Amino acid sequence: MKISAKPRGAAASARLLLPALGFGIAFLLCARTTPAADSTATAPPHQVSVRDAPGYYASTDPESLSEVTGRRTNAPAVKMPFTGGARSLDDLGRAVCAALHRSDGDSLYRLCITEDEFREILWREFPQSRPATGLTWLDGWKILFARLHAGRAHAMRDYGGHYWQFLRFESAPTGRPPVMAYRNFKLHQGLVLVVKDDEGAIQRWTWLRAVAERKGRFKLYSTDD
Repeated sequence: MKISAKPRGAAASARLLLPALGFGIAFLLCARTTPAADSTATAPPHQVSVRDAPGYYASTDPESLSEVTGRRTNAPAVKMPFTGGARSLDDLGRAVCAALHRSDGDSLYRLCITEDEFREILWREFPQSRPATGLTWLDGWKILFARLHAGRAHAMRDYGGHYWQFLRFESAPTGRPPVMAYRNFKLHQGLVLVVKDDEGAIQRWTWLRAVAERKGRFKLYSTDD
């Protein structure tokens, strides 16, 4: 997973929040203090928005409702398939356990969403990809890639080299649907990977947070970092 484009400035990164299953935009706020009315009283600080800045005007956003629905409804259909991954959610869980047992970071890496898959299939359906946000696919990919890289490394550190028997996936309550259907893919959210170790103890892993599904192929989408 290489990032071939030039890094963007810190302003774009500061605006971009990427929770387990998606993205968000944070407005930067600044504070100013109102001058005291007399020598004994001081007015509370006044919080101002970037909307108060000289020359600011609200841009037209005909797709603002997508922030509520969680998806862009006018995203085009794409033909690009997922490569690699697994043929079912359970098979993906078993592949993750096998890669950890072998301490095979490369195999775990190949189970993850790629840069091309994110750009061509996933990104264009997220609300943050609409023109009004001013964000690009690379803004989202840089953070998603960092999380996938860190999650894979931490899983290898914490669980690598041990035998794990896959039992099942469970869903943790997140306030979001366990499966979010988009035009070109689905996201399985709030996942808990239930496994048994070589001593028979059952563990519930939450580091693997979301899986993307497209046409019978399942790949790791988001992990704890």
